[in-house]
Amino acid sequence: MIQRYQYNGKSCIKGYHTQEFRITGLLDDPIICRAKDAWLGIGYYFWIEEEFARYWWEDFKKDNTGYYDIYTGLIEEGKLLNTVFDEAGYDFFCKVVNDTIAQIHSLDRVLTLQEVHRLLKEEFWVPMGIEGIIYDDTPNNPKGKNRVLSEIHPLYYKKRIQIVVFDRRKIHNFDIHLEEQC
Repeated sequence: MIQRYQYNGKSCIKGYHTQEFRITGLLDDPIICRAKDAWLGIGYYFWIEEEFARYWWEDFKKDNTGYYDIYTGLIEEGKLLNTVFDEAGYDFFCKVVNDTIAQIHSLDRVLTLQEVHRLLKEEFWVPMGIEGIIYDDTPNNPKGKNRVLSEIHPLYYKKRIQIVVFDRRKIHNFDIHLEEQC
């Protein structure tokens, strides 16, 4: 469930940021994701539920140490494009992604996730002042994992919501939540 707080008079969502455990110490700031396959582009990624922050480590980020940390931060809601709970936000997101794909095809350029994100940033997010996106990455019962996200297959009714934040200044009170988990 979304947890909302006030920070300096602004409505914020509590987010959970997963990173590998570092023997050298805790992070002072979230780490920006620059992965080529990041589904919402370059940014700071947070889950709105601790449960999915844990699963993210187990499923995708596991490294050689076998340990991870979960941090929390308060993310300003003001200029986030909400594609999960706002129908107009969802419709707008789908439209601009489709328009961007069509533009790439019309220019006979190679359609890649990076190219889509570059154009979205240049032509929509920055000009419109959008500083992040709230996105639903639908969960499922992963093969090989002892985890059930829905006992009513294929009804995955619980949303796996992630927020990408493009501007670090919109993240406040970044701090350790759970240290050295395995």
